[in-house]
Amino acid sequence: MKSIIHYFHPLMRIMRERQQFLLNESIPKFIHDNLLQTLPTLNDTAEAFDYLVLDFETTGLDVDNDLILSIGWVEIINSQIDLASCKHHYINSKSQIKPVTAVINHITPQMLNEGESIHDAIKALFHASKGKILVAHGCLVEARFLQKYMLRNFELSSLPLLWIDTLSIEKHMAMSVNNPDIDLTLATTRERYNLPEYNNHNALADAVSTAELFLAQQKKLQPHNNILFGQLYKMSQ
Repeated sequence: MKSIIHYFHPLMRIMRERQQFLLNESIPKFIHDNLLQTLPTLNDTAEAFDYLVLDFETTGLDVDNDLILSIGWVEIINSQIDLASCKHHYINSKSQIKPVTAVINHITPQMLNEGESIHDAIKALFHASKGKILVAHGCLVEARFLQKYMLRNFELSSLPLLWIDTLSIEKHMAMSVNNPDIDLTLATTRERYNLPEYNNHNALADAVSTAELFLAQQKKLQPHNNILFGQLYKMSQ
């Protein structure tokens, strides 16, 4: 019975999908090498892995028409946030920025004109995340934009990345105490953990904010023990 439960665990399911995905000989090397590096099991603790916490700023949420404006990330190494690893990539695009979006994100056309190509930024992201687990607050946005990029540029219709979603973790904890209507935005969620207020709508600042929240959530879930990675991954679904 236990083996059946393990078989259908979402972590085991995506690892099977990853094994099948890696059989595709047309996968670019930078993606193939990344996916080979991290192979967690249900017995691994969360602290056994390092993490890359990231955030995308975009012109909107429509992956078919909107663009990635910037990508920010920071690493968690040995359960500690490594601020020296902080990276913030502005994406050079010839497309016109939506005026409202530019004000919200504090991103100007000059920043993007001096930025780098989306291709270089995505490769840098995969290089930095090799051997690490991806973390985001509301990772559906980042996952969808990454997937759309892979489809457009490499005709890859699926990308079996491992995502830990701090928003989903918080939602699961709220549901467990019958409090489904709490505010799950990053800023308000951080307030509940007495974490300091940061300027939001900045990819790097939001990545650091999410990294701090992720560590706080683990401590809340297991104050005296190391939480299992499989538990965090299941709560992220």
